[in-house]
Amino acid sequence: MKKKTAMFMGVLLVAMIGLVFGQGDVYYTVAFAAETTTQAPGISVTEDELDILRRIVWAEARGEDEKGMILVVNVIMNRMECPRFPNSIESVVFQPRQFSPVRNGAFARAQPCARVDQAVEQALRGRDYAQGAVFFRMIEGAQGQWHERDLTPLFDHGTHRFYDW
Repeated sequence: MKKKTAMFMGVLLVAMIGLVFGQGDVYYTVAFAAETTTQAPGISVTEDELDILRRIVWAEARGEDEKGMILVVNVIMNRMECPRFPNSIESVVFQPRQFSPVRNGAFARAQPCARVDQAVEQALRGRDYAQGAVFFRMIEGAQGQWHERDLTPLFDHGTHRFYDW
């Protein structure tokens, strides 16, 4: 009986920590709590989805600090939770006219680095600074654009302004 309990506790601990790896389609499940967490823990992504996140973060925020990179993932995750957007990473990132690096080729040319990997990992662990934002754009050139007219600005970080409906 003690052996089964110990084994169960070990499995429970692994589940709580959130390290789930498998063969074939690899899923990374991360369930760490962070003091800034507002997203539900336990975000699972495939290797392909992880690659999409890494590329879009590099293309959108490679010049930003870690928080700026995390914010890009936060916005994607917030969109997946919003009924006005698709509910998968791939569908959100490749939705027409949403992420300019997809249109201008920067996404395809992206070369994610360790800083990007760390930021994506932190976001998937639940680190969320986005305050519910579902849009962002460069601050420069934002004046007079539809974002400023039709959305609610939430905050600025680095070179980006973040918005909600």
